[in-house]
This record gives sequence, structure tokens and C-alpha cells, in this order.
Amino acid sequence: MDFGWSPAQRAVYDRMRALGAEADAAAPDDRMRVLARGGALGLPIARDLGGEGLDLVTTALAYEALGATLRDGGLLLAAGAHLFGVALLLARVGTPAQQRAWLPRMATGDCMATVAATEAGAGSDVASVEARADRTAAGYRLTGEKRYVTWADRADVYFAVARDGGAGAGGAPARGLTALLVPRAGADPAGAARVRVGAPLATAGLRGARLAPVSFCGCEVGADALLGRAGAGLAVFQIAMTYERALILAFRLGAMERALGEAVRFVREREIGGQAIARHQAVAHRVAQMKLRLETSRLLVYRAAWELDEGRRGQAEAALAKWHAADSAVLFALDDLRLRGGAGYLEESGLPSAVDDALGGSIHSGTSDVLATVVARWLGL
Repeated sequence: MDFGWSPAQRAVYDRMRALGAEADAAAPDDRMRVLARGGALGLPIARDLGGEGLDLVTTALAYEALGATLRDGGLLLAAGAHLFGVALLLARVGTPAQQRAWLPRMATGDCMATVAATEAGAGSDVASVEARADRTAAGYRLTGEKRYVTWADRADVYFAVARDGGAGAGGAPARGLTALLVPRAGADPAGAARVRVGAPLATAGLRGARLAPVSFCGCEVGADALLGRAGAGLAVFQIAMTYERALILAFRLGAMERALGEAVRFVREREIGGQAIARHQAVAHRVAQMKLRLETSRLLVYRAAWELDEGRRGQAEAALAKWHAADSAVLFALDDLRLRGGAGYLEESGLPSAVDDALGGSIHSGTSDVLATVVARWLGL
């Protein structure tokens, strides 16, 4: 087992670290375009489809590098939803025609994608969605309301999951969910919008993710919008979530690494009574615990990426990675704030915002309880 990085992987890391710094210095509305120009939205997409063809371990390393210098966690969450939640899903289950139609533009950021699954009555339990995908002569008519959609107002296409409204064998009602790739552009014959996006929600953290509600207003799509088989959308969604859970918090590794370095410098330089607070065992232990959380999260994220690179299902490994990294990031951010005392509680320190951002990571892509259930089932419980 090799825990080192090749020169080529180190070159990717250095390039993405520089790209993250460039995006961090840009205006918030320009940051995604900076990432797109630098190739961050197409790293694991095949070369013949416009990407760099990187393996997922190297892709995780690239996003760790981005997180080390780009402090906008919400933007990196949106980039991850686009790349890990939709583009990698297309690469896995899409038809050759779907891949040729979408992936080259997704790789360059000319077409931004996101996941539209959560509803008022279906968050953790996606099988309870009420949105409907009714069969038409040409394809499907999608109707329903989705909540908390990342990058909703700037997405060009939505990966949506809806209850299949078609007929099964012998005319019996169909069961299950259907997964569709729904373009935002276009209108119905009367000129009304097919997809309506609400205003971005005022979230406590991860504001750069631009979460908003999305309404599918009876929009019609062709049969080529279907991902996988009709009625088998839950399995398609689980594949998307496996990629997303494995990789969506890779950027947090870089963010924690950066914060750890800042914390070490602070406790070395901060003096009370003429002595650096690093000399106090309680302080030193807190920083050591931060290091422990970073390294255990790093091992689980790269293990999950490796499992997927090996062609394995990786559902439990992805769940473990996301669960542990999310919970570790919250405790990490709280410890980072506590080290500064009252100064850390001031908004100008940026640390309360870091706590809010980390808390968001414990919710999106599956809460800790949902992920624990995935792992328990893997254990046969």
C-alpha cells in the first residue's frame, strides 16, 4: 500500500492549489468561472469527453488542494454537486449519446448541473418523493417541488428524481422512482417557464452554494432524458450519492489543513503571563485532536475514492468517509474557535462562519444518522 503521491499527482495538487487561490481572490460571482477555466469541473471526466481523465483518488487530492486556498465552502459544495453528483453519474450510467451531449460542456462549465431530490416530505427518505414523472408520447412530463437545491438559480440542467407515473405490465400502476436529466431552458407552448427557481435561501453557512427551491411546472422532456431504467431511479440516485458522499468533502481536508496551520501559529505566538499558550497541555492536546480528526478524515476519503477507482460499489466506504469527515469538521471548527477565546467568537475572525459552514456538511448528501444506517446495513444489522 502506497501512501505517497507521484510527481504527476503533486503537479495536479500544486495547480489546483494555485487555482483555488486565484478563485479566492476573485469576486464571488466570478469564482465558479475561475474554477471552470482552470479545469476543476472536469478532472475525472474522460479525455475524449473533454476532461482530464484523472482517477478519483487524484481528483480527491485536487479538491483537497482547492479547499486549502479557496475559503468559499459553499462554492466548492456547488462544484462537487455538479461534478460528483451529476457528471460522474452520467459517466457511470448515461448512454453514449447522453455522455456526448452533456459531459464535454459539463467539463468546461459551459453547462452547470446540480441535484434536485429533496422535497418538503422527502429529505433523508428520498423514496418518499411526491414529484411525478408522467409518461407522454415523446417522453415524460415532470411536476413537483424540490427544496434546498444547490446552485439552483445558475444551473443549466437538473438531475431530478420523481415518482414514476407510467403504467407497468398489464396496465398496472408502475412502482418506483424515475431519474431524469432536466434542462432548465425552454418554455411550454403558452410561454410559461418549465422550471421556476425561487430566490436563494438565507442559510447560516455555505452561502456560496446558493440553495433555492425549484418547481418543475409540468415540463416535458424527451425519452433521452431518462437516466437508467424507468422505475429504477432509486438505484440511480444511490449511485450519485455514493460518488457525492465519497468526494464532496475532499475540499474540507484542505480547509482543515489550512486552519490547523493557522491554529499552530496562533498558540505558539499567543502569550499569557509571558508564556506561549502552546505550553499548556490542554491547549496542546486540543490542537493534537484537530490533527487526529484531519488525518482520520483524510484516510477515509481516499479509501472511498480508491474503492470506486477499483470498480467496487463503495457505498459503505463513501458513507463512512462523509460521516466522519463531516462530524470531524464540526468538532475541528469548534476547537479552532475555542483556542481563540472571546476573539474567536467575533465575526471578523471568520471562525463563527467556519462553524456554520461545517455544520452544513453534516446535513447535505445525507445526515450522519442516514449514513450510520447505510453502514449498519452493510454490517448486516
